[in-house]
Amino acid sequence: MRFLSLVLLALVLVPTASRADALQSLLERHLAWRGGDAFTRLESVHARGKSATSGLQGSMESWSHRDGRSRRDADYGVLRNSIAVTSEGGWKLNASGQVEDASPTDARDLRHRVALDFATALRGGAGAKLSSQPDEQRDGKTWKVVRVTFGDEDLYDLFLDDTSGALHGLRIREDNVIRFVRLGDWRQVQGVRMPFLEEELTDNTDSDTRTEVETLELNVPVPPAVFERPQDVRRASFVNGHDSTGFIPFEFFNENRVYIPAKVNGHETQVLLDSGAEMTVVDTAYARELGLKTQGQLAAVGSGGQAQAQLAGGVDISIGDLRLTGLTVAIIDLAEVARAIGHPLPVILGKEAFNQLVVDVDFPNRRVAFHEASSFKAPPRAVRLPLVESAGGQRAVQVSIEGRPAIPVLFDVGNAGALSLFPAYWQQAGLLTGRRSSKTLSGAVGGLRERDVATLKHIQLAGVTLKDVPTVFDDAGGSVSTSDRLLGNLGLAVLGRFRMVTDYATDTLMLVPDARALRQPFLKDRSGLIAIPSEGRLVVKLVAPGSPAAATGWQAGDEIVAIDGQKIGPDYAGTKLAQWRNRASGQTVVLTLKDGSERRLTLKDYY
Repeated sequence: MRFLSLVLLALVLVPTASRADALQSLLERHLAWRGGDAFTRLESVHARGKSATSGLQGSMESWSHRDGRSRRDADYGVLRNSIAVTSEGGWKLNASGQVEDASPTDARDLRHRVALDFATALRGGAGAKLSSQPDEQRDGKTWKVVRVTFGDEDLYDLFLDDTSGALHGLRIREDNVIRFVRLGDWRQVQGVRMPFLEEELTDNTDSDTRTEVETLELNVPVPPAVFERPQDVRRASFVNGHDSTGFIPFEFFNENRVYIPAKVNGHETQVLLDSGAEMTVVDTAYARELGLKTQGQLAAVGSGGQAQAQLAGGVDISIGDLRLTGLTVAIIDLAEVARAIGHPLPVILGKEAFNQLVVDVDFPNRRVAFHEASSFKAPPRAVRLPLVESAGGQRAVQVSIEGRPAIPVLFDVGNAGALSLFPAYWQQAGLLTGRRSSKTLSGAVGGLRERDVATLKHIQLAGVTLKDVPTVFDDAGGSVSTSDRLLGNLGLAVLGRFRMVTDYATDTLMLVPDARALRQPFLKDRSGLIAIPSEGRLVVKLVAPGSPAAATGWQAGDEIVAIDGQKIGPDYAGTKLAQWRNRASGQTVVLTLKDGSERRLTLKDYY
């Protein structure tokens, strides 16, 4: 969710005569409507009020100054959002109250808004450029649309009344996500017309935000303490005088999911380790079992799209001697994801476990340890890579694709695959042109989606070249792959070939290559039957184009009950039997359907 922007302006123009004159005239009417000289001399804005979003209600406060400093706070009880930005950088709070650095793009977005709010862009500052767009209808009226850009990929469209220059609102595209900020209840304050109502409208009404200003001060000094980084809230601690859990064995389910034994509010369970999760997630049914009190209703964006989520506070997780306390978690129905994985999924442990600790995942020996950073010593032969903070506080690592310049991809131990690439990168690079490809189903939270799949000749990470990498080519439909800031997602099929150590305090990833694992080829489907386990059978959800299954008449909805005479049991997903799709090209598999008939399928590479 975003915060209140109180003053909106624009731009620097230059184009050709009549259009430039018309645009300049429109802007002059807008400036006069906002207050003329009083508006252009505006130095600072301080607002307090109330805000409502996602079924939650709370208070808001914001400070901003024309020099680019800005702070936004919204307190909804179970959830608090805070972010502050200065010329030196910035900080923000995550859902559990941990203090994080504001990512460069988060800071950039706020500075863009300040440049609009204080007319800096109008005077040619902040690198702003302006252009007229076609008129648009919105809320029953036709508006002049003025587009502001700052030399990056983001867009800001002002909707202005042609006669008066009045501002109706602002359409914002940041990180390829579009929202509309509608402004109302305009009042004169010290000669400046200011909005006392802001409605932020998204593609999901559960995520819309309504903010009402109750007190507004202009041109008051901004106390320096407003922007000072608060003391971090320690959510992670160790008991029994320890500074580490020591190594704890984990279940490496299908060699692509890390399940760690844990206690959640005193209840023994397993948690799935997921560095790609912006916050910890508890399954809806398990939350009821724990008696968690849920609040709100919001949209959670995952790799498969959007899912409905609620929030709950006061969640404690114990892993050995480690205690993660007072977490605010998302409550999401994970039943469908669990069925697709073939393993119960009560809890996804997100970045809160990474933020304040060194996390050492020793994949070759199937064990994990959590350490205080001050006492941790890096393993010998570790290759150090920078982790770049992205929006949401997640981390990205640089990967080179077939010799091209390295790109930032999400570092995601919750992704069971090898690599997925986002359309902002692979379409521009033309990576599917002339390359044999097919279709697969991929995703998790938000559901499974049909996507392109192909094999990259090689990628490079930590000085290691990995060959013949099966890669999903994501679409842009309403999921994390919409991003044009992160360009892909690196998963466990790659990361699991290393001993992996993260130190978020120093934004460092340490990888120790495992020679045996690096020699292993990547698993690839050679059947074309994309199926989900369900009650002792496999239900075919997709028949991949160009695959052996497509050539032999298989259809979505077919149900398989046995493979080479072995019945599909309840624990099928975790057995070697489940690897039948990945056997060598040329092998023939006998598949028994639920009516007792048998079909023979000869495997081969089809992408």
